[in-house]
Amino acid sequence: MNEDPPGIPEGQRSVFFRLVALATGPTGPGRFVRFALVGLSGTGVNMGTFWLLTRVGRAPDLAAIIAGYVVATLSNFVLNDLWTFRDRRTKGAEAALTRLARFCVVSGVAIGIYYAIYIPLTRYLGVYDLLALAVAIAVGTLWNFSVNVLWTWRTRGRRDGSGG
Repeated sequence: MNEDPPGIPEGQRSVFFRLVALATGPTGPGRFVRFALVGLSGTGVNMGTFWLLTRVGRAPDLAAIIAGYVVATLSNFVLNDLWTFRDRRTKGAEAALTRLARFCVVSGVAIGIYYAIYIPLTRYLGVYDLLALAVAIAVGTLWNFSVNVLWTWRTRGRRDGSGG
């Protein structure tokens, strides 16, 4: 019993439902949409941790970036494993730990990308720290999605059949 969304003319409803299915499907654009939504939640976790540590705890900004990133990375891994890449997930503790280790390696490279963007923006160009962090996160998202699709949650059966 599907109810038509309000405000969408009848002739456009099938297009609307196709776009929704494409954006929420298990592969293609749907996977990126889910990855981006998880990343958005991680951005909130990351920036919230950063704000809390720098504004309330008076921690140095570069240390707060790392702390925020660690907390967000763990949150993002769990959400991506359960939702974004659920169709590529293999069962078992060893497989989950392997994915977590790979995700952390990918994220470790991303923190380097963050610093390479954040430091020049804040130290040399005078960009507001939260804006600079948001720019760094946006660029890091492209790296994270690409490498995680190709390595962390790669499909099984390639070459040696191990999926790893």
